[in-house]
Amino acid sequence: MPATTFPTTLNRHRTLGALATGLIASAAALGFAPAAQAQGQDLSTVTVTRAPTREAISIRGKAKVAVRHEVRLAAGRVCRNAFLNRELDAYDVNWCSRASADKAMTRYRAIVRHNRRAGGEYADLSMRIVLSAK
Repeated sequence: MPATTFPTTLNRHRTLGALATGLIASAAALGFAPAAQAQGQDLSTVTVTRAPTREAISIRGKAKVAVRHEVRLAAGRVCRNAFLNRELDAYDVNWCSRASADKAMTRYRAIVRHNRRAGGEYADLSMRIVLSAK
């Protein structure tokens, strides 16, 4: 008994075949175009941009809760950027974020303690905390 093909199956195969042919042609056209353009480029003009892994936060006039919130956000950003720059493994991002935030809050407490000892004078104190992923 001969095999029967239904019109829907035949149309589906034709549609998939046409789609595959179109994709292969598009990939071939896209694959060769950048190679031709790259041959004429001067490599001295190529620049590589990296995501920043350092961020400074101003603490002037902010409450401890606001500083802690900004520190946590900034620590997350700098560590995520370090991961994107391939300076940090994916499983170390949370550790880096916690360590950076802890270090920044320790610096904040030292600034506040020094300010209390100095009688509240801000003239010679650093009013920024710098967070770094390194």
